[in-house]
Amino acid sequence: MRAQACALFIAALASAPLTAQAAGEAAVTPYPADYFARSQPATAFDMVRLLPGFRLQEGDAELRGYSGAAGNVLVDGQRPASKQETLEDVLKRIPAETVERIELVRSGAGGYDMQGYPLLANVIRRKGARMQGRLELEDAAFQHDYSAPRVAGELTYAKGDRVLDLAAALYRTIDDEHGFGSRNRYLADGTPLRLTEYAQPEGETTGEMSAVYRQPAWGGKMRLNGLIKDTRMFADIGNVIVFPEAEVSIGKERRHTRASEYGLQYERSLGQRYAFDVLAIRRDTRIDAMEASYDSDGGGDLTREDSQASETLARGVLRRQGDAWTLETGIEGAINVLDSHAALEEDGAPVALPAANVRVEEQRAEAFVTATWRMRPSLTLEAGGRMEGSELTQAGDSTLSKSLSFFKPRLLLNWRPKAGDEWRFLYEREVGQLDFSDFVSSASVTGGNITAGNKDLEPDSLWRSEVAWEHRFAGGSLVVAVRHEAVSDVVDHVPVFAGGQVYDAVGNIGDGERDELEANLNLPLDAWGAKGFTVQANLTLRRSRVTDPATGLSRHISGDAPREGDIGLTHDLPDRHLRWGVNYVLAEAEANFAIDEIEADSLGDRIDAFIEYKPSALWTVRVYGKNLTNSAALRTRTFYTGLRGTGDITYLERRVLKSGPYVGIRLQRSFGG
Repeated sequence: MRAQACALFIAALASAPLTAQAAGEAAVTPYPADYFARSQPATAFDMVRLLPGFRLQEGDAELRGYSGAAGNVLVDGQRPASKQETLEDVLKRIPAETVERIELVRSGAGGYDMQGYPLLANVIRRKGARMQGRLELEDAAFQHDYSAPRVAGELTYAKGDRVLDLAAALYRTIDDEHGFGSRNRYLADGTPLRLTEYAQPEGETTGEMSAVYRQPAWGGKMRLNGLIKDTRMFADIGNVIVFPEAEVSIGKERRHTRASEYGLQYERSLGQRYAFDVLAIRRDTRIDAMEASYDSDGGGDLTREDSQASETLARGVLRRQGDAWTLETGIEGAINVLDSHAALEEDGAPVALPAANVRVEEQRAEAFVTATWRMRPSLTLEAGGRMEGSELTQAGDSTLSKSLSFFKPRLLLNWRPKAGDEWRFLYEREVGQLDFSDFVSSASVTGGNITAGNKDLEPDSLWRSEVAWEHRFAGGSLVVAVRHEAVSDVVDHVPVFAGGQVYDAVGNIGDGERDELEANLNLPLDAWGAKGFTVQANLTLRRSRVTDPATGLSRHISGDAPREGDIGLTHDLPDRHLRWGVNYVLAEAEANFAIDEIEADSLGDRIDAFIEYKPSALWTVRVYGKNLTNSAALRTRTFYTGLRGTGDITYLERRVLKSGPYVGIRLQRSFGG
C-alpha cells in the first residue's frame, strides 16, 4: 500500500504543470567570487558558509571505507584527498582571492559523486597563477598562563596542468570545556560527602604536513596525496580535598597519536557518456596513552593503552551520463586491523582486565549502484542501494569470528515547484559500523571507571524518513528538515560478566526511535534597512526513545542531545575594510546511562565575538574573544550500589569546570593568485 501511494505521488508530480521559473533552474548553480565580495571573506570557508541553502557537513574520518567518510564539499571538482583532514581545515587553507567561483551542485547533476548528499559545494580556484599560497600566525591567551599558538602555511605551484599543493602547520589547542573549578560529592539528600578544589586543564599539540600532486596521465587525471600528523594530548589534574579531611592527589593523562595516510586516485572519461575513477588509500595510526593518579599518602594507580590500527582501501566507480538518466555503479573493498593492549595497576599491583589484549581484523566489501532520473526540469528521482558484507575475526584474550551482511537501499525525490523553492523527500536505510575499540577493555583512573570489551556487539541499523524544504531569497535562504529514524539494535550500555565481576560495556539494548527537527537560516538584513548586517542561525531539536534494560522504563538514547543551536550576527563595512560579528551558542546537555551510574554533561550558553580588518586584498587581521560568558562545563554522575534499577543511589558527584574567557589574534598573508 505504501509503495503504491509513493508511485501515485511521483506520477502526479511528474505530470504536474511546470512553471517557467522552475524549468530555468539548473542542477549546477555558479556563484562567482563577486557574489561574496559584500562579506569580505578571507578564505573559501567564509565563502561556503554564505551559500544559500547550503550547510557544511563534515564526513566521518572514523568510518572505515570511503562511502560516508567524505563530506559535501569538492575542490576543483574533486573531494579532498585525505580522510584525516576536516573540510573546515581544507577550506580555511584556500585564500578567498584564489577562488574563481563556487558551484552549488544539486542531486541530478551529471558527473558528480554525490555520496548521498542532496547538495554539494564545488570550490573552483583560479587558473593561470604559477605560484600562490598563504601564511598564517595566530595566538590565543587563556587564563592561568595557557596559550594556543599556531603557525601554518600553504603553497600551490602550477605548471600547465601539473599542480603541487603543500601544507604544514604546528599548533596547540586548549580544550575550553575543561579548566578549573570543583568536584564535590553529595548524598542523595544533598548532604556533602566530599568537597574538592579541582583542576583539569587539557589541550593538544599538533604538527602536520601534507602534499597533493595532480597531473594528466594516460588520457585522464591522476592525483597522489600524502599526510603525516603527530598529536600529543595532555591533561594535568589537581585534586585538593578540603572536607571532610584535607588530602591532595594529582593526576595526568597523556596520549600520543601518530597518523599517516597515502592515496592514489585516477579518473578518465570514456567517450561522451562514460567515465570511471579508481581510488586507493592506506592509513596507519599508532596510539600510546597513559593515565596516572597519585595520593598524598604515596598510593597511586596507573593505566596504559597502546594500539596500532590500519586501513587499506580500494574503490572503483563507473558512471554513465545520459540526457535524462545517470547511472553510477562501483565496488569497494577494505582490510581493517586493530591491535590493542590495555593494563591497569593499583598501588603497583597489576589488575586483570577482561579482553585487555585483542587483535581485531575486518575484511569488508561493498557493491553499490545509483540511478538518477530527471523526469522533468523540476523533478529528479534518485534511487540506489548498497550491499555490504564483512568477515570479522578477533584473537587474543577473547576470540570471535562472525560474518555480517546488509542491504542499504535509498530513495531521494527532489521537487522544485518554482524558482527559489525545493522539496526533498528521503527514505533510506543506514547500518552503523562496529567500533573496534568497543571490543577492547579500557580503564580510567582519573575518571574512576572501567569499560569492558564486548565481543558480542552488533552494529545498529535504522530506517530514516525525511522531508526537507529549502526556500531561497535575495542573498539568503531558509532550510527546514523533519526526520524520523526507526533504530534497531541500539548501541548503548550493557553489563558484561567476567571473572566473577560485572563490568559496564558497550552493547545492544533493543529497538528505539529518534525524531529530529532541523532549521538553518541565512538572512541578509539589507532589505530591512540594516545594510551590511547578516543573521545566520542553526537549530536542531531531537527526541529519542529506547527502553532502559536496567529499569524497564523509556528514556533517550545515550549521547543524544535534546537541543543544539547557535545564532550569529555579522556586520560588513567594505568601505572601511572592516567586518565584525558576534555568535551566541545555546546551552547543550546530554546523558549516558551506564549499568551502575548515570553521567549527565551540560555546557552553558556562550558568546563569541570577532573583529576583522583587511588593509588590502592580501592581508587579514582578525581579533577574537571566545567564551566571553565564562560558561561552565557541568558533569553530574549518579552512582548506584549495584545495577541501576535494583540498587539505591550511593552518592552524586558534581564537577564544575571553567576555562574562562580568552582572546586571540590571527594574521594572514596571501600571495600569488
